[in-house]
Amino acid sequence: MSEFPPAPDQDKRRQGHDNPSAEAGLDAALLDAVSEAFSSGFIIYDRNDHLIFASRSARQFLPLPASFFEPGTRLRDILGAAYDLGLRHAASGQSDSASLSREEWLTRQIAAHWKERHEIQSCDNDKRWTRFSKRRLSSGFGFCVMSDITEQKRRDEQWRADVERVQLTEEILDNLAHPVFVQDRNLQLVAVNKVFCSATSVGADNALGSTITTLFEAQVAERLATASRHVLETGVTSSLTLPMRLYGDPPRPILVHVQRVGKPGRYLVVSSFGEVGGAADFAAPHEPQIVEPREPEPSYGTDDGRLNGRKALIVTGDREFETRALEIMQLLGLDSCCVRDEAELDAFLSVARSVGVSIDLAIVDADLDSRCLELLQAVDVDYITIPAFDISGDLAFSVLDRLTALQAPPVPADDWEITTEDIPPPPSIEAASFVAAPLAAATPSSPSLVLVAEDNEINQIVFSQILEGLGYAYRICADGETVVRLRSELNPAIILMDVTLPGINGFEAARRIRQLPEELGAQTPIIGVLAQAFDRDREACFASGMDDVILKPLSPDVVDQAIRRLVPEIARIASTA
Repeated sequence: MSEFPPAPDQDKRRQGHDNPSAEAGLDAALLDAVSEAFSSGFIIYDRNDHLIFASRSARQFLPLPASFFEPGTRLRDILGAAYDLGLRHAASGQSDSASLSREEWLTRQIAAHWKERHEIQSCDNDKRWTRFSKRRLSSGFGFCVMSDITEQKRRDEQWRADVERVQLTEEILDNLAHPVFVQDRNLQLVAVNKVFCSATSVGADNALGSTITTLFEAQVAERLATASRHVLETGVTSSLTLPMRLYGDPPRPILVHVQRVGKPGRYLVVSSFGEVGGAADFAAPHEPQIVEPREPEPSYGTDDGRLNGRKALIVTGDREFETRALEIMQLLGLDSCCVRDEAELDAFLSVARSVGVSIDLAIVDADLDSRCLELLQAVDVDYITIPAFDISGDLAFSVLDRLTALQAPPVPADDWEITTEDIPPPPSIEAASFVAAPLAAATPSSPSLVLVAEDNEINQIVFSQILEGLGYAYRICADGETVVRLRSELNPAIILMDVTLPGINGFEAARRIRQLPEELGAQTPIIGVLAQAFDRDREACFASGMDDVILKPLSPDVVDQAIRRLVPEIARIASTA
């Protein structure tokens, strides 16, 4: 095949070929096939700038009448027609051509086509990107290849956006006070924070791209890998304790929390470390165990503890926003809960004010009505608003920035509890009173009393708000020893048992209640209240003698259904009380 079809002034025929027009037709067909294979448009012109070939796909890039692509058409005429039809960018690939006159523009384009090599990219009004690659051969023949690179541009933009998100994620991780590492679906490390590098004495450059087998002892690495694969395959979050050497110290029990994030096909496994306690608290090296919830762990906030004990209120009607925000608050070490609309917010703030509980910061969904902001302003609660699409990237930074400037929170009183004893409600907040029934509601003879074991002040308010709204008499205590004592004294109809109580936890409290003599009502229904849906925690609840389990964050419907399921007669008694 010749380099190009013969120029018009060449009339010599190749030896052995009787039909040169057939050869030219074959050359054109082959060029068309190549053009389609590369999804590009070809234009070839001779040393006099006369068109000798244009692929069928060229009109996709230069939508001109077919007559302009006939052999012999001057390149200047093609460019002039493009200029007249407003296709200057498409024909030239130059964004500054709009300010030039027609003749100046044509002169510049002809000059560009006579450069040995010239390449430029252009974007038209339809957001389509085109690459123009122009070449002039030593024989005088020239050609222009036009390629649609829109998809490539989108991938480049996505890649840049991904890089920015990775950088932002790394900054967030580095601001956390506990070690965190992230593995991809091949269990290779793709992100680590500074605390992890310090704890393992390994630089980030050496850690990234490797596996945990190079960072931990063989047995520990094997158990971590097994847990990571299980979480990656099932999506079920897991927690286990392992004896680990961190910061060069002797082995000590470390709580490892493993969860899956991302979308199908792009799942990642995020693992974080937290202290558990003394050496006697962890399982033997050959048998890692799922840790039962115990006293609140050290805060995951700033190193100086300025987030310890802070209280955050999340205001949103979006369940996904709520879940993600609660996860971030937990990582930062804040006590937090959620209200879902203006009415719930108003009631919550009234109850909090009546018992002297202060909210350090409210995180408000930007999609909610401005009335929510007015309610917060009325009681001088600091707040930030954030849209749902920014929550993963900006919330942690915003909370850290806002709360680390606050004064140290007041020290809460020990063994604080909400009671239904005969305490008159504040005169201006009648609806917020914690007295759901007269004094008789707290006596042993009451058949409709709900006993709540919860040590978190925010959650105590939530329980009070829900139970009072449902019309139940209730009593709230703040530790495991007290709930065992009050079960004997008050003989409640049902117990709502948080499992993370100070002193003895909820599991042990339930076991002690079940060991009481039968005549004391040892079979009082007990509902476990969990913060996470771990299967092992559910099993531990039932093994300790609990009858059912509900999950935080709580809602009136969930609490009411759980109570009615175990004590159907309580609704009738409460309605007649």
